[in-house]
Amino acid sequence: MSLLMRHDLTLVVLSFLVAYFASLTALDMGTRLRKASGKARRLWLIGSAVVLGGGIWSMHFVAMLAMNAGVAVGYAPGLTLFSLMVAIAIVAVGFHVVTAREKPSIARQLVAGVIVGAGVSVMHYSGMAALVVPGWLVYDPWLVAASVVIAVVAATAALWLTLNLRSWWHRAAAAGVMAVAVCGMHYTAMAATSICTSPGAHGAADPMSRIFLAAGVSLSVFLILCLAMVCVFVDRRFELAAEREAETLRSANRRLQSEVEERQAAQRDLQAANEALGATQEAVRNLLDNADQGFLTIGPDLRVDDQSSAACVAILGRPPAGESILDLLCRDLPIDDVANIRATLQSLFRDSDAYMRELKVELLPTEVQLDGRSLKIGYKYLEDRGRIMLVLTDVTETARLAEAVDAERHRLQMTVLSVKESDTFWSLVSDYRTFLADELTVLARQFETSIPSGEVYRRIHTFKGLLAQFSFYESPRRLHEVETALAACEGWTEAAAVEALGSGPLAQALEADLAVLRDGPDADAAPNRLTQFARTARDLLADAQASPAIRDLLQSLARAGMIEVKSTLGLYSRGVAGLAARLEKRLAPIEVAGEQVFLPPERYNAFLRSLVHVFRNAVDHGLEAPEDRLAAGKPEEGRITCAVRIRRDRVEILVADDGAGIDRALLEAKLVAAGEDRERAASLDLGGLVFWLGLSSRDEAGATSGRGVGLAAVKHELDQLGGTVIVESRAGVGTSFVFRIPAPEDVAAPLSNRLRKVAS
Repeated sequence: MSLLMRHDLTLVVLSFLVAYFASLTALDMGTRLRKASGKARRLWLIGSAVVLGGGIWSMHFVAMLAMNAGVAVGYAPGLTLFSLMVAIAIVAVGFHVVTAREKPSIARQLVAGVIVGAGVSVMHYSGMAALVVPGWLVYDPWLVAASVVIAVVAATAALWLTLNLRSWWHRAAAAGVMAVAVCGMHYTAMAATSICTSPGAHGAADPMSRIFLAAGVSLSVFLILCLAMVCVFVDRRFELAAEREAETLRSANRRLQSEVEERQAAQRDLQAANEALGATQEAVRNLLDNADQGFLTIGPDLRVDDQSSAACVAILGRPPAGESILDLLCRDLPIDDVANIRATLQSLFRDSDAYMRELKVELLPTEVQLDGRSLKIGYKYLEDRGRIMLVLTDVTETARLAEAVDAERHRLQMTVLSVKESDTFWSLVSDYRTFLADELTVLARQFETSIPSGEVYRRIHTFKGLLAQFSFYESPRRLHEVETALAACEGWTEAAAVEALGSGPLAQALEADLAVLRDGPDADAAPNRLTQFARTARDLLADAQASPAIRDLLQSLARAGMIEVKSTLGLYSRGVAGLAARLEKRLAPIEVAGEQVFLPPERYNAFLRSLVHVFRNAVDHGLEAPEDRLAAGKPEEGRITCAVRIRRDRVEILVADDGAGIDRALLEAKLVAAGEDRERAASLDLGGLVFWLGLSSRDEAGATSGRGVGLAAVKHELDQLGGTVIVESRAGVGTSFVFRIPAPEDVAAPLSNRLRKVAS
């Protein structure tokens, strides 16, 4: 008779828990087995095999306790013990195979899984052989095979998870898979088992012995598991402590090794540096002695140190060692300048702030004239030595060459302009000669006791600007020297003024400029003939008896000698392009818009020439540097707008720029500082401030502007014509000048005729 077997669900769950905790502990011990070697490896191998094999064996008997076969069941002690030994031995073999290397191959993992799964199966069926029942056991071969496959597959999966995943929950999952392998194999095998009995058969075992045996086995295995878990926990704590200690020792060893290596490297570098120092010093000495530049150092006493390059003797004319640097370099400078240089050098040595030292170095002269030679000086503060090194370069030939190139460039530009703008060019030359020959001496005699004549200032400043527009070289420089002399002298007598303003040097400078253009003594006479012919034509136009055809012809001829306003302003606009380049500013091409207007030169020439100051001031004072324009959101190129218009009986000339605008508050402050009443200064309109003689926004006068004379000359000539001007300016937007001058009848009349035709 075949008996059906039933299972107690509570004990089934208990059997799974036993298998799970045994697997969890054994697999965790197996991970330590991979890291161990020698005796420790053997101990961990035995421990993990005992834990997993004993746990599987315990799970088997707990599961058998859950079985109710309907007959008395007992166990043979020998086979029961044999099944335990078999489980431990085969699991040990599987663990040895899979942990023999740090990173086992897939083949090793598969072999180990087959061994462990086979061990589970052998333990089960040897344990079943120990079963004592009143009958015999019958097995279903298919289910037996299935139980073995379940054990092998699940054991292989559990080992793979343990070996390839590191997190704690990965190990927990692997233990669950192993528990499923054990329980799945057991209960599948139990499903393949049947107990067959015959009438009158009975077993030799006491049914109670089964209960006591299962309980004892379970208790023993749980104690093993608890002990194993405690060992794992303690080992983990010691392992972490050992790892930390090892890492500390490794770090200390690395630091010590690094320090040793650094010391050794430093010693090698020091030795190499010491060996090379002598050779380097000799090489530097040879280099400095064979250089064209002079190198020397000075201390706080401003005396030159003993060591200096050989070139210093050639540059300074004598050995500099022990001498004062001021006596060597500043013997041709004014006393006040020498005192300032001494004070700057002494304060530079006293100052401990590097930034302040750099600022003070910039105050020292970079070029000096010494015995007719030009010297360029460079400075470097040697902080480690508390010395200043000076680098001296003789640039005499370079300066002469640059001056010669600059003079040649001016002559070439002047030659081109004398051809392109022939009428205006030779008219300017004629007027300047008249000024030098007839007017300058008369104006010099008008000097008052202490204040120079404003008329002399205006005329000289205007001619300086106009001649510079035509690229004259010597004349503008000589006129600038005369301006400087006028500004420097506080008290003038008539005799002193006549002597200082003698036309001889100015005339010589003019002839030197014109020498490059002159092919013969009468080369500059032809332009004047055209002017005389035009004047004759304008005189004939006064004859009212002339026929209309003759009048048209005379008007055409008369205009040949007249000034066309747009062309004249166009000349100025082209001239300021060179000024912008010298000032390192970007200027867009200037176009003069509006109508063609012809004006007689004898009346309007002086005013139109004075307008050069408006264009030059727009570039010098108005337009910002390219980087400042970009920072203000403007185009990099500055723009100057110019236009000519006829308004009834007046001619309007507009000159505007898009620069920074005029700082009215600054001009008022300078006017008050010059002695003017504050209320008077505040009551002036912007034009009154701009055109005030001697008032400039610049603190120092330069070669281009800064004396407050140029715009005053424009206002003077404008007043002579009876004209007016409107000045408007906005900060950051720009400034505009609108000049309104009376129009001659022959200019205003055609406009009136056109208006009458439109009205009719």
